[in-house]
Amino acid sequence: MSLMHPPFRLLSAALGASSLALGVAGAFGQSEIYKIVDPVTGAVEYTNQPKKGAVRMSSGDTLSEIPIGNKPGKSKDSKAATARGTNTSASGNASAGTAVASVDAGTQKTRDGTRRQVLSDELASEEKLLSDARASYNNGHPTPLADEGVGSPRYVDRVKQLEKTLRLHERNVASLKQELANLKS
Repeated sequence: MSLMHPPFRLLSAALGASSLALGVAGAFGQSEIYKIVDPVTGAVEYTNQPKKGAVRMSSGDTLSEIPIGNKPGKSKDSKAATARGTNTSASGNASAGTAVASVDAGTQKTRDGTRRQVLSDELASEEKLLSDARASYNNGHPTPLADEGVGSPRYVDRVKQLEKTLRLHERNVASLKQELANLKS
């Protein structure tokens, strides 16, 4: 028979149960970490679920030792360039984690031209939508529909929606014009 006062008995039991739960959780908290390298892209994934092709990390590895980001794998192009004796990365070491972000001038010019054309097409589309929205909005006095009165709640809600749509298209046109202005000539 325990000599503890009943509330202390409950507290003691609760503390004992929570200590046991923490001990069990701590044992399971040491889950395995697996490293998966995509053979095509070279992307590295870390997970706590074993998957096909995954390599279990050693128990001595800590999260601070797991690299952040992906290191580019050697692609066929980089292997061919290495065989030719040309350099494929800025530092000369493809495994150093630095990827080359440059392309030849002709390719970049083609990409810029394509981007300019896409932005121009999108701008023309947005300007048409803006024109239509302005016509529908009619300076805040759109023509009421058959089931609306000028002061009815439906009419007021529709006017608010038309104004929101108009402002949206104005912002889109302004953003597209800015993007086009930011492109190199």
